[in-house]
Amino acid sequence: MKKVIAAIAIIVVIIGFLITFRTVGFNRLGTESYYVQITESGTKLEDKSPGGELYVRYEYTLPAFDKKGNEKEFTFTGGHELRKDAYLELFIKKGKEVTSYQEVKKEEIPTKAKDKLN
Repeated sequence: MKKVIAAIAIIVVIIGFLITFRTVGFNRLGTESYYVQITESGTKLEDKSPGGELYVRYEYTLPAFDKKGNEKEFTFTGGHELRKDAYLELFIKKGKEVTSYQEVKKEEIPTKAKDKLN
């Protein structure tokens, strides 16, 4: 009976780990948030894989603001062209590397950053 309970406990822990791994954005852990508005079209970048498959990315270099209104310029890429006038939250690691981003509503942006974006 103890072996069955131990096996069930191990399975539950493994399932919990897998669910956490799939839902938590580990590339967002330990990052700072900066906010940006897409004001221009991205620069189209094309790369080929060793197998000859074409990959298209779009590069953006834009000013962004933290929750205190401090400005920094960041360069980041997206797998598709981003919607003009969209607001994004950039996740920055080590003060310069954009590890991820997500679209946010204007109301979700901290006031000091929002004032600088307008």
